[in-house]
Amino acid sequence: MIDLFEQRSARAALLAPQSKAANEPLLFAARLSDAQQQVASALRQLEGRLASDVASLRDASKPILRVAAEHGPELLAIEADKRLHDDTSVAEGRLITYWSGDSTAREDYLSRAILQPYAAVLRDRNVTPDRLHTKGHCPFCGGAAWISVLKPASDSESGFRNLGCALCGLEWTFNRISCPSCGEEDPHKLPVFQSDVYANVRIDTCETCRRYVKSIDLTKDMRPVAPIDDLVSISMDLWAADEGYTRIEPGLAGL
Repeated sequence: MIDLFEQRSARAALLAPQSKAANEPLLFAARLSDAQQQVASALRQLEGRLASDVASLRDASKPILRVAAEHGPELLAIEADKRLHDDTSVAEGRLITYWSGDSTAREDYLSRAILQPYAAVLRDRNVTPDRLHTKGHCPFCGGAAWISVLKPASDSESGFRNLGCALCGLEWTFNRISCPSCGEEDPHKLPVFQSDVYANVRIDTCETCRRYVKSIDLTKDMRPVAPIDDLVSISMDLWAADEGYTRIEPGLAGL
């Protein structure tokens, strides 16, 4: 599972010099992925019950908080520095609250970043996590979809797309004409928006719940690593926000 974070780091480092607008987010993503790789490597015996595993995860999570404190955007850096000095109960409570699916923790970027290697390692070891599973969410860990990818027919059933989990990194097939957030299936209520600037990217929106997911088209180019390449088209997320849409799950840029 370490390969997951190595792949993200390598792709971010490759793209950073090529994108002036997304240079800083990409460089940060590379450093964050390296730190997550360290955390994944440090996790040993896990039960899949965060209440039992949280102490080990808390102890292993320092590299992520240090990277965020030293290289993250200003507000994230301040928050990460504070969390490096959290009491044990506070640090563990934050992680458990996010893991529980509490809606108030949705914007807790740092808890998600710490839980990503944990969930990825559970998937790699086939240890079932103690999370609720709902339609439109990851069938393994119950995480929300933070990205969508369209793949060639040989890699994905015709008429389907793959959603990418924001926690464990699993990709699973999901009906292309359906909103992962609310289940809306009326194509007239699921408009798609694209930009001439980013030919392989689109915004899949839902007029019923006003949510959207960013889609990366891999049918012509399989090189993109979706959660990383997503950062190059941050301007499309800003446009979607201006139009009143909310991303189902923020990407690595926190948008």
